[in-house]
Amino acid sequence: RKVTMVAAILPVIMISLATAYGIHFVSRYYEERYRFEPLKAVKMTFQYTFVPILMSALTTMAGFLSLSAAIIRPITEFGIFSTLGIFFAFILATFFLSAFYKLFPPPKIHKSFSTHSKDLISKLLNLIFYLVSEKRKMVIAIVLAVVLGGIGFATQVIPDSSIESRLGEKSQVVKTLNYFKEKFGGVDTLYIYTEADNVKNPYVLRQIKKIEDYSKRLPSLAEPSSISDFLINLNDAMENKKIIPASEQKIDNLWFLNQGNEYVTSMVGDEDKDTLVSLKAKEMMSGAIDLSIAKIRSFIETIPKNVRPIDLQSLEKEERKNYYPYIADEIISSLQAKGIEIKNIDGFKKELVQLAARPNNEFERKDQAFISEILSLSYLEIEDLGLTREEISPLLASYIQNEQTADFFIDELMNKVELTEDDAFYLLEILEDSRNMAREREKVKVAQIMAKTFIGNQLSDEENDIFWYLNDAIVFIPDDNETMELSFRLSGTPVITDRVNSSLFRGQIRSIILAFLMVFAMLVIQFKSFKVGFYSMIPLVLTVITAGGVMGIFHIPLNVSTMMVASIAIGAGIDYTIHFISRYKNELKSKEKTEALKTTLTGTGRAIIFNSISIAAGTFVLTLSSIGMMVAFGQLIGSVMLVSVIYTLLLLPILLDKVDFKIKKETK
Repeated sequence: RKVTMVAAILPVIMISLATAYGIHFVSRYYEERYRFEPLKAVKMTFQYTFVPILMSALTTMAGFLSLSAAIIRPITEFGIFSTLGIFFAFILATFFLSAFYKLFPPPKIHKSFSTHSKDLISKLLNLIFYLVSEKRKMVIAIVLAVVLGGIGFATQVIPDSSIESRLGEKSQVVKTLNYFKEKFGGVDTLYIYTEADNVKNPYVLRQIKKIEDYSKRLPSLAEPSSISDFLINLNDAMENKKIIPASEQKIDNLWFLNQGNEYVTSMVGDEDKDTLVSLKAKEMMSGAIDLSIAKIRSFIETIPKNVRPIDLQSLEKEERKNYYPYIADEIISSLQAKGIEIKNIDGFKKELVQLAARPNNEFERKDQAFISEILSLSYLEIEDLGLTREEISPLLASYIQNEQTADFFIDELMNKVELTEDDAFYLLEILEDSRNMAREREKVKVAQIMAKTFIGNQLSDEENDIFWYLNDAIVFIPDDNETMELSFRLSGTPVITDRVNSSLFRGQIRSIILAFLMVFAMLVIQFKSFKVGFYSMIPLVLTVITAGGVMGIFHIPLNVSTMMVASIAIGAGIDYTIHFISRYKNELKSKEKTEALKTTLTGTGRAIIFNSISIAAGTFVLTLSSIGMMVAFGQLIGSVMLVSVIYTLLLLPILLDKVDFKIKKETK
């Protein structure tokens, strides 16, 4: 298999845990060897430690095996290979060490392995015995305070599988990516894949534009790009309107000008059925990106996906009134996508509907400024005929102000500026088109002035251009029974990161639950007591809560490495409980509760402390790594194992005092 960053942790974990099993065996052997000759010491050690080490191995294997419930493959593989490693560690720690000490017994045993030792570890264990015997209420109060604090901070842990989270802020790779983010808007791209019968349809293009406008309001996204931008810029150059035209014919004409632009052409799929919207991800912290993706998805949900086009020009005047509200809705939603707040939406919509319903000729003026605007819109065609605007101006003014007939105006053109009949008809057609365009402009100006009373702030030119929608001849209305359908799907690295984060959270919950259930079942089977099994789980639960609290305090995110901490803590931490309870039960055969507890603490407690120190030391080695997530993993596992020991040695004696094991006393 290929070595992943998660797999690279495996050797360190295996060395730490395998050593821990050996420590339990060796510690008990030296304890027995202090009292008995070598062969009997090996026999006694194997007899007393085989089942606890076996159960420790099985529960640890269960903890690792629970990682196979994770959705992320590297974590699943880590769980499987770790399980195999623990199995071999168990074999070596029991059978190999038994054989080794049979062949090579130590000649002399240090008195620190006597229960009457006065070394530092023994003094610490005697202090713990005093606390759990005489100061139980204080111990419980302190533990509860720590756990409650842990719960509070654990709620602040967020999943984050970004590169910055995995490698750390000091990584040269992250620094380079930050440079590109600042200078070029980011390195990761979020794609919005759009499908429709025809993506060059005005409705589709306008919805794409809305998505782009909305994305600009999100701090972690930047530089949206799509064919809508290209067509809007072309339309602005051609008609001085920064909008998507409502006419498919106009869009086709604009697209025709695109011939030869391979970049823009490549953004549209075969048969014009799909296209992409691209956005740069400015932030590398996946929490910010995930939030932006969620907001984009929510915004897309508000867009009608099935619509029906209505040609207003084919309807009677009374019928058209039913569809003007849809024009108003399109204007309002387009403004809102840009982040514009409207004080009274209902009143604003009512005004827009009334404006849309008014015929364009109501917005015509008779003054010279209006005449000049018409001539300005037609000046190229006028010059092509060899005329000037000054020559046409009086004739056009008379035609409009005196409401002359078209035939009379043509005669005027033929007689006074000496145009041929064909040229006169052509110029009349051009001027009428410009006249209608000037009326539309006046309508838009009225809407822009009206909008100030509802919006307050001064709108930009691009925002003001949205009011050109009032002149749309085609309206798109939601209709689930129609065949015109469009869909949006998010893709790209940020989406993958978002999915990984979701998988991390679900995988964490599943693996923790599975680990708890498997370990609890094994404890109940081993100790033949539901109550003992339940009490045994309490230090583990508190350890996991504290681990979450530590992550929250130090802002350690949940990623592919840190999500394994809880399962490993359950699997490895239960070892202490098993060894402690097994030794305690054995001591109860010949001693009273108090004496049995003291012997267990000073005997097995020593092995547990050395065990935790060895695991912590082994995992703290990972803090020397240059990879951020390995550093966090090492810190967490090391800290969690030490915390697990504290909970085991302080709480378990108090809990076990509530249990009647009903053990038959051995006859001396």
